[in-house]
Amino acid sequence: MRKLLFLFVLLLTGCGLMATPTPTRTPRPTATPTEAPRYYPTVEPDLRDHLLKQLPKDSFPHRYYDSPDGNYFIARMVSTGKMETMQTGGWTLDVLWVYERNTSVVLYPLVLGVYDGQRYTPYMLDYDGSSLEGRFRDRDEYLEYLKDNNFLERGRKIFALVQGDFVSRTGIDWEKCGDSTFCQLGKFMQDTYGLDESVTSGIVGINYPIPEGWVLAWQSVPSTKPRLSPDEPRQLSDKIDLPGGEP
Repeated sequence: MRKLLFLFVLLLTGCGLMATPTPTRTPRPTATPTEAPRYYPTVEPDLRDHLLKQLPKDSFPHRYYDSPDGNYFIARMVSTGKMETMQTGGWTLDVLWVYERNTSVVLYPLVLGVYDGQRYTPYMLDYDGSSLEGRFRDRDEYLEYLKDNNFLERGRKIFALVQGDFVSRTGIDWEKCGDSTFCQLGKFMQDTYGLDESVTSGIVGINYPIPEGWVLAWQSVPSTKPRLSPDEPRQLSDKIDLPGGEP
């Protein structure tokens, strides 16, 4: 009996000496770092002042016009001479970097043409404002025409415009625009970046930097000299003096 009691006490004592397992901590999930937003560069103060002197505000006072052919917004800009190809929303974009003269001077890409995987759509118009769509065999021939005719030269003055029954004094209704590449890209840019009102008001890039990836998806036409008669051939306007070689 004593032996049984001794063994029972010994077993209890042994159990008390066993180490208690340490609970393992569940690791906390680590937050995935998000990439900081990136923006287009701003215009250097000296260059900005240089352009402001050559493009006085009173020489082009309005941005919106009523027209029997369709109301339109128009923006005045100067080519940097720098072209680039961008990918966005399933489209391949040929763009020209431009300085826009709005309430100040800002730098961003302007669409020259769009490839949707099947078809290439030119965005730049000819001297007289007529469409260049369907006049060339392919993209390369179209871009060659723009270069050969000096439309894209550094310092060349360009007007960008958006026109149609989907344009009113209150803004651009891309839903009403239709299903063309032009309408789809314009809607994509507005849905993604929401800068239409800033552009039509002439303040894009003034209070806030312009995010990378945004482009002005309007048509454009090179600035030409006034003609004394309809029979006189059109000539490009004199270029703006732009120092340096890169925007």
